[in-house]
Amino acid sequence: MSQSRGSAAKGLRPNKRYIATHDSTGKSVYTESPDQIFNAVPDVGGMARSYAIDSFPANLKDDADIKAYRAEQGVASHTERSIVVKPGANLVVVDLEPGGMSMMHRTVSIDFSICVVGEIDHELDSGEKVRLLPGDHIIQRGTMHRWSNPSKDKPARFVACTIPCVPFDIAGKPLEEVHVPNPRSSKL
Repeated sequence: MSQSRGSAAKGLRPNKRYIATHDSTGKSVYTESPDQIFNAVPDVGGMARSYAIDSFPANLKDDADIKAYRAEQGVASHTERSIVVKPGANLVVVDLEPGGMSMMHRTVSIDFSICVVGEIDHELDSGEKVRLLPGDHIIQRGTMHRWSNPSKDKPARFVACTIPCVPFDIAGKPLEEVHVPNPRSSKL
């Protein structure tokens, strides 16, 4: 199924993002930030890039990170859809419609994913599965996985931070990004 613009999974309010920085006197203040772009996948859910940095460690001098995020183009831009930012980090908000399921996939990254709304099943290619409740989280280390919302009537949401990792061998094969369509043909 194709992706389209949207605002959040049905039943969830669009999340708000606030960016804190400093004014010319050194006081901490909130700064203007562009609207998040929610990339919807019909009958699955979608995701929005909440923030990204294009270096690690992050370069905060003269608001370089904010300028890169506000830009219309670039690896850290708020308009970019990629999950992993090399060499930086990416914060994404992922919504799952009731019954929504992502494809089985792997990225060359370590991901910190936290369930914040509803219940979410996290399944590995080994067939192992855990159910996440709000506050539960997964640390993924280049693993093949799929996300699904087991509810038939309630949406779910998780927040993930992805950080690129040094590629390594898994059972004699180099770690690489993989996306395997599931029977529902999702793109999330």
